[in-house]
Amino acid sequence: MELSYWLSRWRKNKIGFHMADGYPALERHLNHNSFPKQQTVLVPLCGKSRDLITLTHHFNNVIGVEISEKAIGEFLQENGLTATESSFADFKIFEAGSITLWCGDFMKLPARKLPPVDLIYDKAALVALPPEKRAKYAEKLVSLCSDSTYILLHHFIYKQDEMPGPPFSVSEPELNEYFGRKFKKEILEQNILDLNRFKKFQYRGLNSEIRERFILFTT
Repeated sequence: MELSYWLSRWRKNKIGFHMADGYPALERHLNHNSFPKQQTVLVPLCGKSRDLITLTHHFNNVIGVEISEKAIGEFLQENGLTATESSFADFKIFEAGSITLWCGDFMKLPARKLPPVDLIYDKAALVALPPEKRAKYAEKLVSLCSDSTYILLHHFIYKQDEMPGPPFSVSEPELNEYFGRKFKKEILEQNILDLNRFKKFQYRGLNSEIRERFILFTT
């Protein structure tokens, strides 16, 4: 999908992908696993996710990147935050306490302007991208990592020919291709979703199972 697709979704408020209360597994695993806490976490394609607030309970610096200024404005308003604004290159930058939001194209995010990143949290960001864009996105993620950066990644596996993305299905071999040379992988959670609770997937053609996984990549 082009950036214009996501801008249109936000403009029309077609944001069925947004989880108003955040992703429950995030808090659970932050509390029970050894992460490089109290440092810096980066959240690509963050939308207006409540997860950004959850991450402030564990990290000194939470950096989100989002193409839609509308999404950023709604996040700030819904969480009662006031931000100062600045700019760099093609980005608008909003700072509110420990949260910094870069409004622009994630693929152009300047690594030299960021502090060292200790954790990257990919909440269904990779699966938002079609196959032809995923490799470049994964390459960008890895380029922002040091030798000690962790990656938390949430993704789906299903029969792609039954339902068009997004979210797209991202297979185990594909993940290994992107991250296997640099990272070790631990599956934190793996669940078969009840399609009776996700009718929108059925309406779009999915009639077999869809599996969601929450994975930790470490060096």
